[in-house]
Amino acid sequence: MNKLTDDVMDFKSFEKNVFILMCKIACELIQKYLELWDLVIMARRDKDEYFIINLRTTTIKTIMGEVIFKRRYYKKKSGGYTFLLDEAIGLEKGCGLVSENLTELIVVECSEKPFRKAADSISSLTGQSISAMGAWGVFNRFGERLEKQEDRLYELDRNDIVGQLGEIPCKVIFGEYDDVWLSMQKEKRQKNGNADNTEQKKPGMKPMHVATAYTGWEQENENRYRTVDKVAYASYENTSEFISKFEMLLRQRFDMDGVECRIINGDGAHWIKTAAETDGVEAILQLDPYHRSQAIFKAISNKSDRKILFDLLKENNVEGVLLTIAELAAITSDEDQRKKILGLFDYFHSNKNNLLTWQERGEVLPAPPDGIFYRSLGVQETSNCSLITLRMKHRKGSWSVAGANNMARILCYRNTIGIDVIMGTLPESLPVMDFELPLSAAKAPLYDGTGYDGGWLYADMPFDQAFKTNGRDAIKNMLRQRPLAELHFI
Repeated sequence: MNKLTDDVMDFKSFEKNVFILMCKIACELIQKYLELWDLVIMARRDKDEYFIINLRTTTIKTIMGEVIFKRRYYKKKSGGYTFLLDEAIGLEKGCGLVSENLTELIVVECSEKPFRKAADSISSLTGQSISAMGAWGVFNRFGERLEKQEDRLYELDRNDIVGQLGEIPCKVIFGEYDDVWLSMQKEKRQKNGNADNTEQKKPGMKPMHVATAYTGWEQENENRYRTVDKVAYASYENTSEFISKFEMLLRQRFDMDGVECRIINGDGAHWIKTAAETDGVEAILQLDPYHRSQAIFKAISNKSDRKILFDLLKENNVEGVLLTIAELAAITSDEDQRKKILGLFDYFHSNKNNLLTWQERGEVLPAPPDGIFYRSLGVQETSNCSLITLRMKHRKGSWSVAGANNMARILCYRNTIGIDVIMGTLPESLPVMDFELPLSAAKAPLYDGTGYDGGWLYADMPFDQAFKTNGRDAIKNMLRQRPLAELHFI
């Protein structure tokens, strides 16, 4: 009995072996399918425009593994060369010769894990083996594609070609802006940080602009609310370009014609004040309550003095706050403490008109839609954590500007509006291929194309010469039961 048990493969190994076998069969099926597809395209192409040069072998990486297949290379009468199969099935949508499904899987894994761990996960969960650098390359090529789509949409929006695409109706938009400091690669570090930022410089790090917008909150349970219709954007672009891109995204997301008021929350940085002045709609700029409280705790060590300042803020007494801070600076004997208090005074004085929140000012906003609430702003720190810092800051990684932009762009879209939304806003132009209708059997030539014989007309069905299995029999029967012209890929 023990001898019999020892000879039986454990289920884990059995499962893995079956998975590998089925992936190999799937790759073989895809190869036959693509080559058959290429034959159909050859028969239906515009023969006056496309001339066959030769057959070329290529490899496409899929979630089942690598598929090696041949397809025809064409010369166009109008100029240039092309693979009609690549155009017809959208291989250009992948990143290099990587299938779109595998590309999406790599993007998702890399946006959640370090590149090495993402590559290990993909290699163990699919039939495709990929290295960390391979995953990094696919991820960044996808980020570049996303950036090109973004730039294309921005250019059309700037020239007022696409017009208003946003469909979400809203009267109030809440916006929050902040910077996230990220470690830069050694050769790319800028000791002076971002010229737009007036905060203390951090050697080896660079601040990335982050912006979010939403239309309000909805209640999830008794003590929990979540933001609604959230849009986020982050990049290392200069302030002007960053704000323009973010405003463009808002126009593609919201019906801006109906917006009556915008609330903008920030830490008082100069570039955020610029953002509040870019739109013609009335904008209420306020200093973020978290940064306001944080500044008091950092500068004032005495608990009773802090309480006085917080009580004055509750009374909406801005002048009283500034006067109290000035008095504390005057009576403090410790020079270091005085510098901190004077820094607090400068910070609050430069944001004097924005020190109070919209509720503290008594601003009346248009009535919210049913089920939507207007609450205090201050979700940006949490958003920064979930969108950017967990993946980009807390794992001791360092970034190039291009790499950081790609990662931030994908993280923001994935966790808010979705990558498919921005990629599908303006679909890429489809290739123009004026195929002729298939010829009848009586009119079909025995040879088709320049310098290439028509032997494919008499070729075996897929798997005819292969080892016979039930799965392959089913595929052959499926193809035989339907005329070629009825296959769904025509």
